[in-house]
Amino acid sequence: METEPTRVVVDCQGIGFELRVPLSTSRRLAAASGEVVLLVDTYFTREGVQLFGFLDRDERDTFGHLISVKGIGPRAGLNLLSRLSPAEIMSAIATGRVEVMRTVPGIGPKKADSIIKKLQEAVPDTQTETPLLADAESALVSLGLTRKEARGRLGRVQRSAGMALQELLRQALAQRDE
Repeated sequence: METEPTRVVVDCQGIGFELRVPLSTSRRLAAASGEVVLLVDTYFTREGVQLFGFLDRDERDTFGHLISVKGIGPRAGLNLLSRLSPAEIMSAIATGRVEVMRTVPGIGPKKADSIIKKLQEAVPDTQTETPLLADAESALVSLGLTRKEARGRLGRVQRSAGMALQELLRQALAQRDE
């Protein structure tokens, strides 16, 4: 196997296949010894076929979600997965934290907003960071906010260790919807 930071050439019974991989996969491949199983996603373009490799299902599934957004191609998907873990990406989407997405090269405000708007409803409720956030989100929804509005407000609240539910709700209710 031949590796570079975001490219791997895999020998499959004498045939070499070039796979693009996120940096997280590349680092783990460098540390692995022996045979490695990669999950492959195929992407068809006018120029030809591109193969993308991932060591775990979460990375591959997150990549699939990201490139399903109009204007987000495989390069942007790999950049996001190279900078953020799948859990961090899904958490940022669930809470509407555009600023987290914007820390990634090539992801500007429009792309970050597009990713969040398209995928926010698709992110399951289990993606909330803690039981406290899940309780706060449920409380805000019961007060009449949509789930998207609740996640957005909670994402803009500065949380601290030991913060009580009442304080979190008070700060979330003081936030304005964007």
